Amino acid sequence: MAETKDVTAAQTPPEFSEATIAKARQWFKKGRDCGGRREYDYGIECFITGLGFWPEAVEDGHKPLRAIAIARAQAGGKKPGMMEALKKPMGGKDAKQGMLNAEFLMSKDPTSASYVDGLLKNANKAELNQTTKWVAPLVLDSMRKDKKPNAGRFRAFRQTLQEAAERADAQSDSNLATWLFEQAVRSLDYLVARNPTDMALKTEQRNLSGRLTISRGKYGEADTFRDSLQDADKQKILHDTVRIKQADETVDALIAAARKELEAHPNVASKINALTDTLLRRERPSEESESIELLLKYHTELNNYSFKSRADDIRLKQLKRQTRRLRDAAMEDPTDENKQQSRLADMEHTQTELAVMRERCSKYPTDLRLKFRLGGVLFKLQQYDEAIPVLQTAQADPKTKTRCQLLIGRSFFERGSHSQAREVLKETLEEYELSGDEIHKLLLYWLGRAYEADGSTEEAAATLGKLVRLDYNYAGGDARKRLDALKK
Repeated sequence: MAETKDVTAAQTPPEFSEATIAKARQWFKKGRDCGGRREYDYGIECFITGLGFWPEAVEDGHKPLRAIAIARAQAGGKKPGMMEALKKPMGGKDAKQGMLNAEFLMSKDPTSASYVDGLLKNANKAELNQTTKWVAPLVLDSMRKDKKPNAGRFRAFRQTLQEAAERADAQSDSNLATWLFEQAVRSLDYLVARNPTDMALKTEQRNLSGRLTISRGKYGEADTFRDSLQDADKQKILHDTVRIKQADETVDALIAAARKELEAHPNVASKINALTDTLLRRERPSEESESIELLLKYHTELNNYSFKSRADDIRLKQLKRQTRRLRDAAMEDPTDENKQQSRLADMEHTQTELAVMRERCSKYPTDLRLKFRLGGVLFKLQQYDEAIPVLQTAQADPKTKTRCQLLIGRSFFERGSHSQAREVLKETLEEYELSGDEIHKLLLYWLGRAYEADGSTEEAAATLGKLVRLDYNYAGGDARKRLDALKK
């Protein structure tokens, strides 16, 4: 069977071509020139147009536009009226356009809470990570200026940042994930300081701080140490080891210093994590194993699950690296022995991930992202009867709902319940708002397969025909071949 993309795989951040970026910079230049001439309104329009081409342009676009907005406000520029705001809706299906509309309105009213909140919400919805990172401190500053803390704003802020952090983590950008979790924790610290008797807030603060601890120095999805530590200022003990390759003597000195710090301050989480970071610096199996032992020791002594979670992440990274190495060896020299070793390594990694996800779901039973990941592992292991109810629960999370439903449909398909698969996939496709992306193609492909297996030839041909018109060689040409066979 031809391969299709894994729906559980992390979605990569959006990329922009050199031509698109060049167009954006032309508009940014016009905007800067207008700002210099104090033609603020047209300057704002120029920047917004440029950001339409390159919405992640923080240094070139968002920041200078913010400067023009503030200068305009100081010069007595009018705020947007009701009709202008109606023409620039922040809601709707197109999150990027909603973000641009929010930033346009915010540029004419820089202190507006609703506009800055709308900008953050839409930037996250559009999965624009750098823009989300840029605007988050503006929202936090705005909330702090409220005479009375708005619990709803703070809650929405935390939820948005947690979603963005989880997405960054899935994209192997552990550094961004850590930063976003830190901002969410800071917002909770602010509320707890003003409501010290609110136990619900304290519980959320403790849980979110635990997730921050896990995120700091997390290596589970990063292929190399350097990938997971791009912001050196967030991990001070490794300040000089991220950007350049240090000599072994220097790393040995860092490890020794971290050990001494932990001895002087035993049971302090930051010192434990700092020593773990240095031990992982060289990706040596012996030092990685030592870090695992260290984390498991403090997990037992302090009853802190975040240490166990991090130890599991390190172990999963080791297994992932081993799987990749054996897979590459099997591709270079496809002997039966090499293929068997590759399969066994992949199975060990998957089985270990299954055990870890089961445990994490038991620790955090309301975390639907963990349930989605558990469902994905169960699906990979062909444990469909268990995967289906787990994914049915996880689909309550809007961020993974469609992918959950796709896996549910495929699970029904693989267990031979083709009519059930057809109905699930048909309903999911009808609700899906985007067209032509990978999820849309997967839904068309598997719905077509379900129709075909269920004997609904006309529906199968119509569905696969739509897919072929979108992507002629989808699934290595399998969709086209099936369509040709159905026509015959």
